[in-house]
Amino acid sequence: MPANVYLLTGYLGSGKTTLLQKWLTHLRVQNENVVVLMNEMGEEDIDGEQLQGFGFPVKKLLDGCICCSIKGELTEGLRDILNALQPDRILIETTGVADPIDVIDTLTHPELYDRIELKGTISVVDASRFLDLNSRFSSTGSLVKTVRNQVKYADLILLNKTDMVSDEQLQRVKKKLIELNPQAPIHTAVQANIDLNRLQSLKRFEHARDTEAVPAVPVQKTIGRMSAMDRLKQSLGLKTSTPSLYNSIETFSYTFTGPVDEKKFEDFLYDLPKNVYRAKGYVLFHGKKELISFQHTDNQVLFFPFENFGPKLVAVFIGEGLDQEEIKRNVAKCYT
Repeated sequence: MPANVYLLTGYLGSGKTTLLQKWLTHLRVQNENVVVLMNEMGEEDIDGEQLQGFGFPVKKLLDGCICCSIKGELTEGLRDILNALQPDRILIETTGVADPIDVIDTLTHPELYDRIELKGTISVVDASRFLDLNSRFSSTGSLVKTVRNQVKYADLILLNKTDMVSDEQLQRVKKKLIELNPQAPIHTAVQANIDLNRLQSLKRFEHARDTEAVPAVPVQKTIGRMSAMDRLKQSLGLKTSTPSLYNSIETFSYTFTGPVDEKKFEDFLYDLPKNVYRAKGYVLFHGKKELISFQHTDNQVLFFPFENFGPKLVAVFIGEGLDQEEIKRNVAKCYT
């Protein structure tokens, strides 16, 4: 029997890891062999640490995006998982800048296609940020393309963080999601709460594009002059020359040398420039013993205690055109 694969996608900070934690809690009570495969931008693993303790193996792919630079590692990682663990389900969480079409292309590799079955793609959408991210006036072309594809090719859309928007804005977001993907069911949520049985009963369907039926994703069997990725995009009616968001995204990490002032660090996160799309990591505050996990998006900063003292005291920054030295200097001001 092939392993059932579920692809979890969505832009940076939308709530993918929160949903994955809830899903794993649900799966713990079922007698199934589950493996998690996580992709992180940069050399430091932040989100993967959140999944320790659920009792399931977690395979981590770091320092690249599985849709582009480390596609071969995804193929190799899945092959190793299938050979060593023989899982019933594989849950793949992509990095927030991954285009699902590129990931699906990797899943059709000849070594994998008869050993796995893609049950569907779940897209987590941040209701408070989607309209800006989807706007060519507010975002780069590659960002808009990626965010739209994460919605267009989803089999289920989890519209998250609905408590952060008005009813009027929520309806505007829903309208745009339906325009992009009229077939996928939309589930509204706060903190990624959803009936998790809906995820496990997920079924794929052929997605329509410009009112025309899209052919099923072809299996990559031969290599011709046109790359498999370009052939796949051509079959889906997509341009083959549009640059991906990953190509313009950069990331770097900063290792803390000691505890920082809580208020100064919170202000630092809120004051990060708009070209920092995401910041996350682990930090200690003056006068407190507990390790703190922090999460930052352009409109939200979250702190919560983290019991595991295994992770490094590190911050990871993701964005475009980052002034790394300026960010580091501003972090240093938080020590006193």
